[in-house]
Amino acid sequence: MKSLTTSCYTFHKLIEGGFLYLDKTANIYDLIRPATAQYFLARPRRFGKSLLISTLRSIFEGKRELFQGLDILDTDYDWQTYPVIHLDLGTSASKTEEELEENLMSTVQWVAHENGCVLKSTRSYSAFKELVETLHERDGEVVILVDEYDKPLLNHLGEEFSVEIQALLKQFYSVIKTTECYQRFVLLTGVSKFSK
Repeated sequence: MKSLTTSCYTFHKLIEGGFLYLDKTANIYDLIRPATAQYFLARPRRFGKSLLISTLRSIFEGKRELFQGLDILDTDYDWQTYPVIHLDLGTSASKTEEELEENLMSTVQWVAHENGCVLKSTRSYSAFKELVETLHERDGEVVILVDEYDKPLLNHLGEEFSVEIQALLKQFYSVIKTTECYQRFVLLTGVSKFSK
């Protein structure tokens, strides 16, 4: 019998560690089957959002070997690899607009480094856009996975400077809309809902 864990949020570590995994890959296949798609998932904490993001990353990076015995291997999914921009904003809580800008820029720069890209932009939203465009030009359609999209704002709702933080996040996330033609798939997760 496989071991249970409540402290592993990374798909490949869960599988490689021999832990029990409730197979949701048939449902994931239904999400990724369209040619392009953008999704937003707002669910309570400890609902499996980060594991879902990690599972999608493994799929889009073409790591077929991790899915032995799982439902997705019984589908016609082609296992094409895509450049993945995985932004985890769980550690991007900030007390000022400047601190948030620095955290967002650091996150985008890290993903650029992981993908072998050097960015010239000096603002987070333009660096994000440059990263999407660069990866698309070099590698084809891009996958964007954003975990805890709302974390930078949650602890500051109602505070005076939250308006500036909200405006910065709005500008940052607008990149997802403006780069739609370069995307294969987008998923944002968080605990709070927002209007489309």
